[in-house]
Amino acid sequence: MTGPITVLIANNQLAERDRLKKQLADCSDIQVVGEASNGHECIEAALRQRPRVVLIQEELPATGGLDIAEQIVERAGEVAVILVLDNPAGEEMWHKMLRAGIREFITRSTPVDLVADEIRRVARLEKRPSTPAAIFDDKPKNQVITVAAPRGGTGKTVIATNLSVALASRHENVALLDLNMTGGDVAVLLDLIPQRTLGDLIPTFMGIDDDVMDSLMMKHSCGLRVLPAPLSGMCDNSLMSRPLVQSILRFLRQRCSYTIADTGHPGMEGTMAAMDASDIILVVVGNDLPRLRDGKQYLRNLIAANYPKERIRVVVNRTGISKEIPTREIESILEFPVTLMLPNDDELVGVSVNLGQPFVLSAPNKSLSKMISGLAETLTASVGADHKKRKSVFTLFA
Repeated sequence: MTGPITVLIANNQLAERDRLKKQLADCSDIQVVGEASNGHECIEAALRQRPRVVLIQEELPATGGLDIAEQIVERAGEVAVILVLDNPAGEEMWHKMLRAGIREFITRSTPVDLVADEIRRVARLEKRPSTPAAIFDDKPKNQVITVAAPRGGTGKTVIATNLSVALASRHENVALLDLNMTGGDVAVLLDLIPQRTLGDLIPTFMGIDDDVMDSLMMKHSCGLRVLPAPLSGMCDNSLMSRPLVQSILRFLRQRCSYTIADTGHPGMEGTMAAMDASDIILVVVGNDLPRLRDGKQYLRNLIAANYPKERIRVVVNRTGISKEIPTREIESILEFPVTLMLPNDDELVGVSVNLGQPFVLSAPNKSLSKMISGLAETLTASVGADHKKRKSVFTLFA
C-alpha cells in the first residue's frame, strides 16, 4: 500500500462529519478527501474521487445509505464501503445488507480507534481476492469452522458442542469458542463452571496473548479447550465487536488444529466476523417448513454477500418426526445441497443436555452420535479439497 488511505464521509449532519474528520485527523495513514450530505452527492463524489473507503450514514437523505452503498458496490467495485448504523444491526437490517452485498459496518458509538482499524482492514481487503477468508495473509494449515443458524431453536449449540468433542477425540489442540454473549450454553452442555468468560475480556480489551487466553480457556476431560460465553445473559451481543472476534480467532487459528465457533444472533458483528474468518460455515436449519424457508433466505443472503458456496455446508436437524417434509423435497426447498440429515432423538439430547454429558461420548453407538462423528471426519477431510471432488455426508448416510 502506498500513500494514506483516502476516505469519503457521507453524513447529512455537519457536526457528525466534523467529529469524524477530527478523530481521523490523528491517524497519519488515513486521509479524509471528501464529504457528502446526501445520496446524490455521495455517489457523485465516490465515482469522481474513487476513495479507498466510503463511510455512509444509514439514514442518508434522498436515497438512503443502504441503497447508496449498494450502488457504489456495483458501480465502483474497488471502493470499499462501510455502513454507519445508529444501532447494532438487527436481523432485518443484516438480511438487507447481505442482499446488497455489504458486510462491513460500524455503529455511531464505535470508538475512534476501532473505526480507524476497520478502515484499515477494509482498505487491505480491497486489493485482495474478494473472499471472506482473505483477511488472513496466507492459507494456514489449521482450520476454523463456524456453526450458524438463521434463527433460534435449531439445535445449533448442541451440534457445535458435540462436533467439537468428536474432533477433540481424534485431534489434538481443538478449541470451541462460544460467541453467544446473551447467555452461552456451551459450558452447561459440557458441565463446566467457568471462573472467567469472554465477558471479562471485553471491558479491558487491549489485545490477545497467551496469558490472556490461558486465563479464560477451560479444558474438558476429552481434551477440548473451551472459551465460554457469560452464563448470566447480562452481556450484550453487540459488545462482541468484529476486531475482537478477529483477534481471538487469529490467535486460536495459530495454536489450534481446529477451532469451532458457535455463533450468537445472526446479525451481530461477532457472527459475521466469525463467518468471514472461516474455512467452513456449517448452517443448521430445522426440518419444518417455516425453518426451511428461513434457511433458504439465509443461504441466499450468504451467497449474495460473496461467501463462497463451496465453504458452506447445510445440516438439517431433527428429521424423522411425524408429518415431516420428505427428504427429497428438502434440498428443493432450500435450493442448496444438504450435507447431513440428523435424526430426531429427543431422549438422547435431553439426557445429554441435563447431565452436561456430550452424547458422542456418553452414547457413541447411537445413530445421532455416529452421524456427528462422521460429520467431524468428513469436514476435516474435505477442507481445502476441490468442491467437485467432495462426497456429501448426505450420500454417506442416506
